[in-house]
Amino acid sequence: MTEGNVAGGDGAGGSAGLSEFERLAASARDALTDDTVTRLAATVGNTLDLLDRANRSGVGGALPTMAAMVRDGDLQRVADLARLVGAAEDALSDDIVARVSSAAAGGLDLLDRVNRSGLARALPTITRMVESGDLERLSSLARLMGALEDSLSDDIVNRVATVVTELAVLVDKLARNPGFLRLIDVLGREEVQCGLVDLAESACAARREVAQQPTPAGGVFSLLRIASDPGTQSALRFVSVVAGEMRKPRTGSG
Repeated sequence: MTEGNVAGGDGAGGSAGLSEFERLAASARDALTDDTVTRLAATVGNTLDLLDRANRSGVGGALPTMAAMVRDGDLQRVADLARLVGAAEDALSDDIVARVSSAAAGGLDLLDRVNRSGLARALPTITRMVESGDLERLSSLARLMGALEDSLSDDIVNRVATVVTELAVLVDKLARNPGFLRLIDVLGREEVQCGLVDLAESACAARREVAQQPTPAGGVFSLLRIASDPGTQSALRFVSVVAGEMRKPRTGSG
């Protein structure tokens, strides 16, 4: 092949490529209407404005951090959190927001009342009561009182009120009775209390002793045998002395 043929071939290929480019340019000119050109110009302008804002905001300095977040998966977690927050915002209706606001206001009011009441100073005591179990006992007592209140019907309340009233009247009568007050004073003496204890113990011992003895045969001789017993004579003497003391006038007796 000669140089002329090569040159001729290269000229023909270049002419064909130039012709193809011209046809492509012509097709592009035909497709670019005024509206399309306007939209392309607006898009290019917005893109350049966005690039200018990004350059001024310094977002380029954050690219290494964002790349690290993408590599570690933190950016995905942030996106998931954003979707969760968005879902929560969508779920919060006006009624729920109002209820949450009311609950928050009530909680703040309660905290303010607690602060003003000085309840914080009682916290150490409450802590000790919890540790020792006294708080649980108080709770059980409160439940018991609640159960008693629930079981108290109107009839039982009326009967209890009647009994209490009668007891109050009886106490008032006893308090107004001088003899009863003197009896209380006498019963308060130590020797009287010892005598009453001895009397009760002697009665119990005598009952056991009589139960162990045989049945009396009866008759005058048995009575004389009992009367001749020194213990019987001592008992009769004691009864005689008591009877004589009871005949004596007492101070304050009517």
